[in-house]
Amino acid sequence: MLKKISAMLVALTLSVCVFTSCGKSSSSDAESSSSSSSASESDSSSDSSDSSSDASASQADSSDASSNNDSSGVSEVTAKDPSLTIDGKKIDIDNFTMCTIDGVDIDFMTFRYFYFETINQFTQEYGANLDTIKNISGGFDNLIKATVENIKNSRIIIDKLFKENNLSLSEDDKKKIEEDFESTKKSFSSEEEYKVQLLNAHLTEDIFKTNLEYLKKKDIISSTLFTNDGKYATKRADFKNIVKDTSKYACETHILIPFYAEVELDEETKKTYDSMTLENKITAKREAYNKLDDASKEKAKQAAKSKADEALKKALAGEDFNELIKQYGWDTSLAANNVGYYFSKDNTTFPTELVQKAFSLKENEIDKEVLVHETYGYFVVKRQAVDMAYVEKYLDSLIQEYDTPLVNKLISEMNNNLEVKYCDGWDKIDADSIN
Repeated sequence: MLKKISAMLVALTLSVCVFTSCGKSSSSDAESSSSSSSASESDSSSDSSDSSSDASASQADSSDASSNNDSSGVSEVTAKDPSLTIDGKKIDIDNFTMCTIDGVDIDFMTFRYFYFETINQFTQEYGANLDTIKNISGGFDNLIKATVENIKNSRIIIDKLFKENNLSLSEDDKKKIEEDFESTKKSFSSEEEYKVQLLNAHLTEDIFKTNLEYLKKKDIISSTLFTNDGKYATKRADFKNIVKDTSKYACETHILIPFYAEVELDEETKKTYDSMTLENKITAKREAYNKLDDASKEKAKQAAKSKADEALKKALAGEDFNELIKQYGWDTSLAANNVGYYFSKDNTTFPTELVQKAFSLKENEIDKEVLVHETYGYFVVKRQAVDMAYVEKYLDSLIQEYDTPLVNKLISEMNNNLEVKYCDGWDKIDADSIN
């Protein structure tokens, strides 16, 4: 079980997003990434409280500490002893180099840490553990490749950006890293408990300290290069002109009616349904829908489509769109505010169809047809005028969102240009090789 140490390192996001602040200041912008980005969700209103991958180490530690008291004693060591077996032969892991990336040797213990973090990532995103992965054709190969990619993004590219832009850790930065380390260590009930949790998180103390250093480096890169008029950030004055160009930037709002919206619930669930939060209603309806056979699902879809047509008819007749969202909509983000979503034509967070539809409309125009999305359901789409007061209030957050595709492209290109050399026997490594 991942505890304080792993929680503290959650900000070392194992993706390109490590460089682009995923946390947003504005309410609608902050919630847009959680409401539209995951194709695994069956609607665009996933939990808007989803934690930011760019949370600071201190925030992650404090939030974890509030829900994780270890005063009851030493936990059991659940992780196996570190070992590497290649082609049936036990390898001496001391000073063993698993691979070399851009001239940097990656020792076994560092590789092992990222390997298990990548498995955790697969489990969280896809529900796949190691047993699942190794039983899928090509699954283990994808796991190993993803591990190398995570090392590139979380270590190598950070160092390259630091070097190429003459960045460095200040004495205050180093002091803060040490303080974070000591604070985390002291939060355990004993030295023994601390060591147990290091082992369970597949960490050594050196790797833990190094991860804290890279977390600080990542923050410096984000604040100096990718935000605040940094080298790779769109300048504030330029962005204010961009948002005024309706061919480049839009504000969109919608009435979302998912396929499961009109599904019938069992009698027990009906008793408490009206008092549920929207999030709980979504869960109840989705679960009921998922239990249906194909014919019943199709019937539920048609009922939802009729509801969407009804909402569209009222919208085109001039009824207040925000009131219709409250009456018909299932998007939790829009239910919490009536601001709408702000995005560029190149936005990759929202469904492509929704972005294209928004830009096909004039400001304050409602699309005359219901938009059908195979994952999320039915959308009644309206393009709103960009509110410059809102843009001014959340300027930096909106710039970060706007710059995300360009930053991701930059990081991807850097990643692809990194040379990787693998250890002897690399092609013989399998799901039983690394403990």
